[in-house]
Amino acid sequence: IPQGTVSKAVRALIDEGLLEDGEKFRRSPEGRTVAPLRLGSLYATAGVKVGQVQEEPRRVTTALLGLDSSRVLGIKNDAADSWDQVADLVHRHVVSLKDTCDQDRASRGLPPLRMFGVGVEAGAPVDNGEIMPLSRDGTRRPVPLAEKLHRLFESDPSFARPVPVIVENDVNALAVLAIHQRHYADPDLVVIGVFNEGVGGGLVMDGRLRRGGNGRAMEIGHLAVGFPPGEDLEREPETKTGFGARCGCGQLGHVDTLATPYRIAEEVDGGTFEQSGTFEQICAIGQADMNFKDAQKAFKRGGAALGRALAHVSNTVNPSHVVMYLPLSLAEPKPDTAAAAYLAAVREEIARAFAASNQPDYLKIEPFSERTEEFALLGARAAAVCVLQSFIEHALRLDGCNPGTRRSSQ
Repeated sequence: IPQGTVSKAVRALIDEGLLEDGEKFRRSPEGRTVAPLRLGSLYATAGVKVGQVQEEPRRVTTALLGLDSSRVLGIKNDAADSWDQVADLVHRHVVSLKDTCDQDRASRGLPPLRMFGVGVEAGAPVDNGEIMPLSRDGTRRPVPLAEKLHRLFESDPSFARPVPVIVENDVNALAVLAIHQRHYADPDLVVIGVFNEGVGGGLVMDGRLRRGGNGRAMEIGHLAVGFPPGEDLEREPETKTGFGARCGCGQLGHVDTLATPYRIAEEVDGGTFEQSGTFEQICAIGQADMNFKDAQKAFKRGGAALGRALAHVSNTVNPSHVVMYLPLSLAEPKPDTAAAAYLAAVREEIARAFAASNQPDYLKIEPFSERTEEFALLGARAAAVCVLQSFIEHALRLDGCNPGTRRSSQ
């Protein structure tokens, strides 16, 4: 791109408030002073984490963030029991957070914030703004969450400009966050998230998130690893809880039935997990405890199931790295506890993959706090970054929206 074109583009972005002058000046190799730039403080993005139990929403956490998603301007959260309520809460949260920030800015002589957009992440496949059902039995219909939010923001007179809304799968959102954190240095990545009830994946190829034909790309939690090929996966479940129970999609032997904290805890505790203790307590079972060997076996089997699935993924798409988000109790267990067997089994299985051999630092672990507030903020930040990424892809004409060879003034 010619230097003059870049200069004009930068000036236009500065005039619009999307870029602003930074704090430190430096010298170019030619000896000229180079003015630093940063993302503008006039705009804010709302990031939303929808907490779920299986397919039902339970809590909505909304954070108002700066354009780079690191500057937190405010957070609100409320319980929710339906997707209609989720949409209503997101709208109310954004309005309330922006109003509070605008009042503070007015007291300092600053103009009101402009909303860059709203990003929402959910723990389910997402296709074109719709939350897709997990089960294939036809009893559930897609939830048009983006459409619901568009209508709410369009009818709100407090917003002078249209408010873009992006709805994304939770691990896909983490994959977009990884793209930005690594500054596009790794063009091919696989991002994995191990959550309480499910394991999700995000696929980055050529620097772009790949969602697949209907939003179900890299659904690693639904890879069948629990039975040898050819066995009848439609048989009756072995147990009602633990490793032998069905997956949320109705199948047996999936990664989600073996590698998640909830299933491991049920297997160790005999199905009484919710009444008997927290997952952190189960992870802390030591060699002196009576059930240490059984707990260690459960953690090893869960980790091996996840590692085997990741080995298949590595051989299929050959990513430069695998980034795995793990609960802190699994990512950094004490070496003499049962939980230490989980990550060791994951690494052992991945090391056997043909495509992953002789690659140092191939598996990168990103621990996340199991505290509800911190976990929700991580999801909200990832959702907010998705709005920025969608803007970039639209500007590069990579999002399928083709306005023609000449763009109008609008």
